[in-house]
Amino acid sequence: MLIALILVAAIALSVEAEYGVKNLKPRNIVKPVNPRYTAEEWRDILAAQVAIPEKKSGFVKATKPQPDFAGKVFINDKTDRITNGNSASRGQFPWQAALVIDSSSFCGGSLISYQYVLTAAHCAGSSYQVTLGSTLANYPETGALTYTTRSSVVHSYYDPSRIDNDIALLLLPEGVSFSNYISPVRLPPYSLGDLAGETVVASGWGKTSDWAGGISSTLQYVDLRIINNNECAYTYGDVITASKICVSTIGGYSTCNGDSGGPLVHQEYDGRYTLVGIVSFGSTGGCQQEHPVVFTRVSTYLNWIEYNTGIYIN
Repeated sequence: MLIALILVAAIALSVEAEYGVKNLKPRNIVKPVNPRYTAEEWRDILAAQVAIPEKKSGFVKATKPQPDFAGKVFINDKTDRITNGNSASRGQFPWQAALVIDSSSFCGGSLISYQYVLTAAHCAGSSYQVTLGSTLANYPETGALTYTTRSSVVHSYYDPSRIDNDIALLLLPEGVSFSNYISPVRLPPYSLGDLAGETVVASGWGKTSDWAGGISSTLQYVDLRIINNNECAYTYGDVITASKICVSTIGGYSTCNGDSGGPLVHQEYDGRYTLVGIVSFGSTGGCQQEHPVVFTRVSTYLNWIEYNTGIYIN
């Protein structure tokens, strides 16, 4: 049976006021995939799932580390959409960025330093309005910061047909003033494993169900479980490579349209959160059909991040 892929894509929107939005419509990229292969082809597909960090030619190790508090949450006040998720309290995900692209599309992103936001390549455009420190999509709360930038770096080998190298950086026009509500997420070490079986957290303003008319007005989050890439490949075929990371959506718990570019984080033993994935794509079957959701594996691109930001990564 032919199974199609759909990017968990940016959602088209119109700017109603300075921060207001209306007329939300999904902007989707679809790729058909036939997961029927010969035994020999399956062997090659599954053998390609060993995660190996990308090596950039001419790479010189960066020298400026992230702040010591990267990945720390300063306000622990959880409230009980992302599909079937929970509403986030302010400060629960201080690295979360809301991106309005070309005044027409919406994506998520992750603050990783004083001036850089990490997002998906399929969220790229010409201009970006970046809001930090708010759980509200329409009207940012007091103390939130909003920047406008035209400076971005999209991975030079981004391939929308295979959804490979779905990663991009935004450079803010000035350094961010950190607070309890605005703080960078920790980048993973080069030694990070595949984390299969681990619980992770996705956050964003995406649709809260397959039937929702547009993005959520409030930031949502959901706990998910990382699955082995081989398991994911049985659903999506050879587009699943070691540079991607997949999660189970059993029970209909999932990311959805509008969560694109947003963070997938893993809480470490020290209580801080490490960015392990960037929301990339899901199934055309819908957000609640229990098909795996696929993220860009951040640890694959640490060379690329260091090279383009100057951030030192262990």
